[in-house]
This record gives sequence, C-alpha cells and structure tokens, in this order.
Amino acid sequence: MISRSTFFTAILAVSLGVTLFVIKYQVQNLEDQLKLVDRKIVSERQSIHVLKAEWSHLNEAGRLSSLATRFLDLVPLGSSQFVAEGKFDERFRLPGEAQPVARTPLTFSERMTRALTAEVKK
Repeated sequence: MISRSTFFTAILAVSLGVTLFVIKYQVQNLEDQLKLVDRKIVSERQSIHVLKAEWSHLNEAGRLSSLATRFLDLVPLGSSQFVAEGKFDERFRLPGEAQPVARTPLTFSERMTRALTAEVKK
C-alpha cells in the first residue's frame, strides 16, 4: 500500500505539473499578444512618418503661394490703402458716432475696444 506522504507527494507533483502547463500556455498567449501589439506600434509609427511627410509637402511655401494666388484673389497692398494716424478717425468713424472732442489721442487698442463695444450694443 502507498503511504500517505507518497500519495500527497504524487498529488502535489501532478498539480504542480498541471499548474506549470497552464501557466506556460498563458505566458505563450501573452507573448503572442505582445508581438501583435509591437507589430501594430511599428505600423502606426510608419503611418505617422508618412503623414508627417505629407504634411510637409502640403505646407511647402511654393505650393501654398500658388494655391493662394489661384483661389484667394489676393493682391498686394497699394499705397492708397495706408492711412495716416490722424485721419483714421475721420475715415473710419462708425455711423452715429459723435465727433471726437479735442483730447489726447487714443491708442489703437482703446479705439478698437470702443469700436467693438459699439458693435456689440447694436
């Protein structure tokens, strides 16, 4: 007859063998998943590299310049478009705005603030 210690040792050996077998296949499964993730990372990095190259091509100055002339109808500034600082108030007064009283000249930001607040009040 088998002694108790031999029986428990055999049960322990079999259970350790089964546990190691299960753990081995779990580790192999995790390694396969890791390889898949690594392949996806490499693929995404290559895609990012391609997108950066396309972005560089799309932002080339010559290409943007030709697109701007073709689609935006922009023209260079003429000398008649410049206004002296003192005449700015006369030419660009908002409708219904009172004549300015003699005071210290407003800064550009003050003028823009007044113009925006008057626009908001409408």
